[in-house]
Amino acid sequence: MRKSYTFLSLFIFSSVSPLAVGATPPAIVELQTNVGTITLQLDYAKAPISSNNFIAYVKSGFYKSTLIHRVIKGFVVQGGGINKADGKQKTTRAPIVNESTNGLSNLTGTVAMARTSDPNSATSQFFINLTDNVNLDYASAANPGYAVFGKVIEGMDVVKKIEAMASFSDLPYTGSSSVVFVENVYTTYTFDTTVAKTRITRIGSGTVTSEPAGINCGTRCYLAKPAGGTIKLTATPAAGYLFTGWRGDCQGGNRFLTVDTLKGNHNCTAVFTKNSSAIQ
Repeated sequence: MRKSYTFLSLFIFSSVSPLAVGATPPAIVELQTNVGTITLQLDYAKAPISSNNFIAYVKSGFYKSTLIHRVIKGFVVQGGGINKADGKQKTTRAPIVNESTNGLSNLTGTVAMARTSDPNSATSQFFINLTDNVNLDYASAANPGYAVFGKVIEGMDVVKKIEAMASFSDLPYTGSSSVVFVENVYTTYTFDTTVAKTRITRIGSGTVTSEPAGINCGTRCYLAKPAGGTIKLTATPAAGYLFTGWRGDCQGGNRFLTVDTLKGNHNCTAVFTKNSSAIQ
Protein backbone atom coordinates (compact mmCIF):
# COMPACT_ATOMS: atom_id res chain seq x y z
CA MET A 1 0.00 0.00 0.00
CA ARG A 2 1.27 3.45 -0.88
CA LYS A 3 2.24 5.61 2.07
CA SER A 4 -0.37 8.22 3.00
CA TYR A 5 1.06 11.70 3.62
CA THR A 6 -0.44 14.10 6.10
CA PHE A 7 -0.81 17.86 5.63
CA LEU A 8 2.28 18.41 7.77
CA SER A 9 4.72 15.59 7.03
CA LEU A 10 5.74 16.43 3.48
CA PHE A 11 9.41 17.26 3.14
CA ILE A 12 12.88 16.03 2.28
CA PHE A 13 15.65 18.48 3.10
CA SER A 14 18.97 19.34 1.49
CA SER A 15 21.64 21.89 2.26
CA VAL A 16 21.12 24.09 -0.82
CA SER A 17 20.46 27.74 0.08
CA PRO A 18 17.42 29.62 -1.28
CA LEU A 19 17.73 32.43 -3.81
CA ALA A 20 19.77 35.32 -2.49
CA VAL A 21 17.95 38.66 -2.44
CA GLY A 22 19.37 40.84 -5.22
CA ALA A 23 17.73 42.28 -8.30
CA THR A 24 13.95 42.52 -8.13
CA PRO A 25 12.56 39.08 -9.04
CA PRO A 26 9.34 38.36 -10.98
CA ALA A 27 6.12 39.01 -9.06
CA ILE A 28 3.74 36.98 -11.25
CA VAL A 29 3.95 33.20 -11.64
CA GLU A 30 1.71 31.23 -13.98
CA LEU A 31 1.48 27.56 -13.04
CA GLN A 32 0.23 25.75 -16.14
CA THR A 33 -1.38 22.53 -14.96
CA ASN A 34 -2.74 19.94 -17.35
CA VAL A 35 -6.27 21.23 -16.58
CA GLY A 36 -5.58 24.99 -16.75
CA THR A 37 -3.40 27.83 -15.48
CA ILE A 38 -3.29 29.22 -11.94
CA THR A 39 -1.74 32.70 -11.83
CA LEU A 40 -0.12 33.77 -8.55
CA GLN A 41 1.05 37.18 -7.36
CA LEU A 42 3.89 36.99 -4.83
CA ASP A 43 4.14 39.44 -1.93
CA TYR A 44 7.85 40.22 -1.56
CA ALA A 45 7.13 43.20 0.70
CA LYS A 46 5.45 41.18 3.46
CA ALA A 47 6.87 37.71 2.77
CA PRO A 48 10.36 38.20 1.29
CA ILE A 49 11.82 34.92 2.55
CA SER A 50 8.95 32.74 1.34
CA SER A 51 8.58 34.61 -1.97
CA ASN A 52 12.28 34.46 -2.81
CA ASN A 53 12.37 30.80 -1.82
CA PHE A 54 9.40 30.04 -4.08
CA ILE A 55 10.83 31.93 -7.05
CA ALA A 56 14.16 30.11 -6.61
CA TYR A 57 12.33 26.82 -7.12
CA VAL A 58 10.49 28.31 -10.10
CA LYS A 59 13.71 29.53 -11.76
CA SER A 60 15.44 26.18 -11.27
CA GLY A 61 12.60 24.33 -13.04
CA PHE A 62 11.85 22.37 -9.88
CA TYR A 63 8.05 22.61 -10.15
CA LYS A 64 7.82 21.32 -13.71
CA SER A 65 6.20 17.85 -13.71
CA THR A 66 5.30 17.95 -10.02
CA LEU A 67 1.90 16.77 -8.85
CA ILE A 68 -0.91 18.74 -7.28
CA HIS A 69 -0.81 15.82 -4.94
CA ARG A 70 -3.22 16.60 -2.14
CA VAL A 71 -6.74 17.96 -2.15
CA ILE A 72 -8.91 18.43 0.91
CA LYS A 73 -12.28 19.65 -0.31
CA GLY A 74 -13.35 22.86 1.37
CA PHE A 75 -9.88 23.32 2.85
CA VAL A 76 -6.75 23.34 0.64
CA VAL A 77 -5.19 22.24 -2.66
CA GLN A 78 -1.51 21.36 -2.23
CA GLY A 79 1.45 20.76 -4.52
CA GLY A 80 5.09 21.50 -5.17
CA GLY A 81 7.10 18.48 -4.11
CA ILE A 82 5.97 15.14 -5.58
CA ASN A 83 7.52 14.01 -8.87
CA LYS A 84 4.97 13.01 -11.54
CA ALA A 85 7.36 10.44 -13.02
CA ASP A 86 7.49 8.17 -9.99
CA GLY A 87 5.18 9.60 -7.31
CA LYS A 88 8.12 10.22 -4.98
CA GLN A 89 9.14 13.36 -3.10
CA LYS A 90 11.87 15.42 -4.76
CA THR A 91 15.01 16.49 -2.95
CA THR A 92 14.62 20.11 -1.91
CA ARG A 93 16.60 23.15 -0.85
CA ALA A 94 17.19 23.94 2.79
CA PRO A 95 14.13 24.81 4.93
CA ILE A 96 13.22 28.44 5.53
CA VAL A 97 12.12 30.58 8.46
CA ASN A 98 8.37 30.70 9.04
CA GLU A 99 6.97 34.14 8.11
CA SER A 100 3.51 33.54 9.55
CA THR A 101 3.72 36.76 11.61
CA ASN A 102 3.79 38.93 8.47
CA GLY A 103 0.17 40.03 8.81
CA LEU A 104 -1.10 38.05 5.81
CA SER A 105 -4.07 35.80 6.57
CA ASN A 106 -4.92 32.39 5.12
CA LEU A 107 -7.99 33.68 3.30
CA THR A 108 -9.68 32.14 0.25
CA GLY A 109 -7.34 32.17 -2.73
CA THR A 110 -4.15 32.92 -0.82
CA VAL A 111 -1.08 30.72 -1.25
CA ALA A 112 1.00 29.65 1.76
CA MET A 113 3.98 27.46 2.59
CA ALA A 114 3.32 23.89 3.70
CA ARG A 115 5.56 22.54 6.44
CA THR A 116 6.00 19.77 9.03
CA SER A 117 5.27 20.17 12.73
CA ASP A 118 8.50 22.17 12.94
CA PRO A 119 7.46 25.80 12.21
CA ASN A 120 10.72 26.48 10.34
CA SER A 121 10.62 23.44 8.05
CA ALA A 122 8.96 24.74 4.86
CA THR A 123 10.83 23.97 1.64
CA SER A 124 9.13 23.65 -1.75
CA GLN A 125 5.56 22.64 -1.04
CA PHE A 126 2.74 25.16 -0.99
CA PHE A 127 -1.02 25.17 -0.66
CA ILE A 128 -3.89 27.31 -1.92
CA ASN A 129 -6.66 28.05 0.55
CA LEU A 130 -10.11 26.99 -0.67
CA THR A 131 -11.86 28.93 2.08
CA ASP A 132 -11.02 31.43 4.83
CA ASN A 133 -8.73 29.23 6.94
CA VAL A 134 -7.96 31.80 9.65
CA ASN A 135 -7.23 28.89 11.99
CA LEU A 136 -4.00 28.47 10.00
CA ASP A 137 -2.80 31.99 10.89
CA TYR A 138 -0.23 32.72 13.56
CA ALA A 139 -1.81 32.63 17.03
CA SER A 140 1.10 32.17 19.43
CA ALA A 141 4.53 30.54 19.76
CA ALA A 142 2.69 27.33 20.58
CA ASN A 143 0.44 27.73 17.52
CA PRO A 144 2.75 29.37 14.93
CA GLY A 145 0.55 28.98 11.85
CA TYR A 146 1.42 28.88 8.15
CA ALA A 147 3.08 31.67 6.18
CA VAL A 148 1.03 33.26 3.39
CA PHE A 149 3.26 34.69 0.65
CA GLY A 150 0.90 35.46 -2.22
CA LYS A 151 -2.53 35.04 -3.76
CA VAL A 152 -4.29 33.69 -6.82
CA ILE A 153 -5.13 36.59 -9.15
CA GLU A 154 -6.48 34.46 -12.00
CA GLY A 155 -7.47 30.82 -12.24
CA MET A 156 -9.52 30.17 -9.11
CA ASP A 157 -11.92 28.39 -11.46
CA VAL A 158 -9.04 26.00 -12.21
CA VAL A 159 -8.37 25.59 -8.48
CA LYS A 160 -12.04 24.76 -7.90
CA LYS A 161 -11.92 22.28 -10.78
CA ILE A 162 -8.93 20.59 -9.16
CA GLU A 163 -10.79 20.54 -5.83
CA ALA A 164 -13.48 18.38 -7.44
CA MET A 165 -11.02 15.90 -8.98
CA ALA A 166 -9.36 12.82 -7.55
CA SER A 167 -5.73 13.44 -6.58
CA PHE A 168 -2.52 11.53 -5.84
CA SER A 169 -3.64 11.19 -2.22
CA ASP A 170 -6.87 9.49 -3.32
CA LEU A 171 -5.64 6.97 -5.90
CA PRO A 172 -2.92 4.33 -6.28
CA TYR A 173 -0.24 6.20 -8.25
CA THR A 174 0.40 4.95 -11.78
CA GLY A 175 1.80 8.02 -13.53
CA SER A 176 -1.56 8.50 -15.24
CA SER A 177 -2.11 11.89 -16.88
CA SER A 178 -5.53 12.00 -15.19
CA VAL A 179 -3.69 13.12 -12.06
CA VAL A 180 -3.27 16.92 -11.97
CA PHE A 181 0.30 18.12 -12.41
CA VAL A 182 2.26 21.28 -13.18
CA GLU A 183 3.29 21.13 -16.83
CA ASN A 184 5.03 24.50 -17.35
CA VAL A 185 5.76 27.61 -15.28
CA TYR A 186 5.95 31.17 -16.65
CA THR A 187 7.02 34.34 -14.84
CA THR A 188 6.70 38.06 -15.42
CA TYR A 189 7.08 41.25 -13.42
CA THR A 190 3.58 42.62 -13.96
CA PHE A 191 0.18 41.24 -14.88
CA ASP A 192 -0.77 43.13 -18.03
CA THR A 193 -4.46 42.68 -18.85
CA THR A 194 -4.13 44.62 -22.12
CA VAL A 195 -1.90 41.98 -23.72
CA ALA A 196 -2.79 38.33 -24.22
CA LYS A 197 -0.09 35.69 -24.63
CA THR A 198 -0.94 32.36 -26.21
CA ARG A 199 1.86 29.95 -25.32
CA ILE A 200 2.13 26.54 -26.94
CA THR A 201 4.18 23.52 -25.91
CA ARG A 202 4.32 20.53 -28.23
CA ILE A 203 4.80 16.95 -27.01
CA GLY A 204 5.51 14.28 -29.60
CA SER A 205 6.02 14.87 -33.30
CA GLY A 206 3.87 17.49 -34.98
CA THR A 207 3.40 21.24 -35.39
CA VAL A 208 1.02 23.95 -34.23
CA THR A 209 0.24 26.97 -36.41
CA SER A 210 -1.97 29.99 -35.83
CA GLU A 211 -4.27 32.41 -37.60
CA PRO A 212 -3.35 35.26 -37.44
CA ALA A 213 0.17 34.05 -38.19
CA GLY A 214 2.80 34.12 -35.48
CA ILE A 215 2.74 30.67 -33.98
CA ASN A 216 4.67 28.06 -35.93
CA CYS A 217 5.60 25.69 -33.23
CA GLY A 218 8.21 23.00 -33.07
CA THR A 219 8.65 22.42 -29.33
CA ARG A 220 7.66 25.75 -27.70
CA CYS A 221 6.46 29.12 -28.97
CA TYR A 222 4.09 31.96 -28.20
CA LEU A 223 2.12 34.80 -29.74
CA ALA A 224 1.47 38.09 -27.93
CA LYS A 225 -1.24 40.42 -29.15
CA PRO A 226 -3.60 43.05 -27.72
CA ALA A 227 -6.33 41.40 -25.65
CA GLY A 228 -9.51 40.98 -27.65
CA GLY A 229 -10.49 38.89 -30.62
CA THR A 230 -9.57 35.29 -31.29
CA ILE A 231 -6.65 33.13 -32.38
CA LYS A 232 -7.29 29.99 -34.37
CA LEU A 233 -4.86 27.14 -33.68
CA THR A 234 -4.23 24.10 -35.85
CA ALA A 235 -2.35 21.05 -34.56
CA THR A 236 -0.89 18.93 -37.37
CA PRO A 237 0.67 15.56 -36.57
CA ALA A 238 3.80 14.38 -38.35
CA ALA A 239 3.78 11.22 -40.42
CA GLY A 240 3.28 8.21 -38.17
CA TYR A 241 1.71 10.26 -35.37
CA LEU A 242 -1.81 11.13 -34.24
CA PHE A 243 -2.93 14.30 -32.51
CA THR A 244 -4.31 13.02 -29.21
CA GLY A 245 -5.49 16.20 -27.53
CA TRP A 246 -4.88 19.55 -25.87
CA ARG A 247 -3.89 20.07 -22.24
CA GLY A 248 -3.73 23.13 -20.02
CA ASP A 249 -5.94 26.10 -20.90
CA CYS A 250 -6.83 24.38 -24.19
CA GLN A 251 -8.87 21.23 -23.71
CA GLY A 252 -10.31 18.65 -26.07
CA GLY A 253 -9.39 16.33 -28.90
CA ASN A 254 -10.16 18.52 -31.91
CA ARG A 255 -6.95 19.65 -33.57
CA PHE A 256 -8.67 22.89 -34.67
CA LEU A 257 -9.14 25.25 -31.74
CA THR A 258 -10.26 28.87 -31.27
CA VAL A 259 -8.78 30.85 -28.36
CA ASP A 260 -10.64 33.89 -26.99
CA THR A 261 -7.90 36.39 -26.04
CA LEU A 262 -10.33 38.49 -23.99
CA LYS A 263 -9.83 35.82 -21.33
CA GLY A 264 -6.13 36.72 -21.04
CA ASN A 265 -3.15 34.38 -21.32
CA HIS A 266 -3.56 30.84 -22.56
CA ASN A 267 -0.93 28.18 -21.83
CA CYS A 268 -1.63 25.12 -23.93
CA THR A 269 0.05 21.82 -24.70
CA ALA A 270 -0.55 19.91 -27.93
CA VAL A 271 0.04 16.17 -27.57
CA PHE A 272 1.01 13.93 -30.49
CA THR A 273 1.31 10.17 -30.02
CA LYS A 274 3.23 7.76 -32.23
CA ASN A 275 0.96 5.46 -34.19
CA SER A 276 2.48 3.52 -37.08
CA SER A 277 -0.95 2.85 -38.56
CA ALA A 278 -2.02 6.52 -38.52
CA ILE A 279 -3.37 7.82 -41.84
CA GLN A 280 -2.13 11.39 -42.41
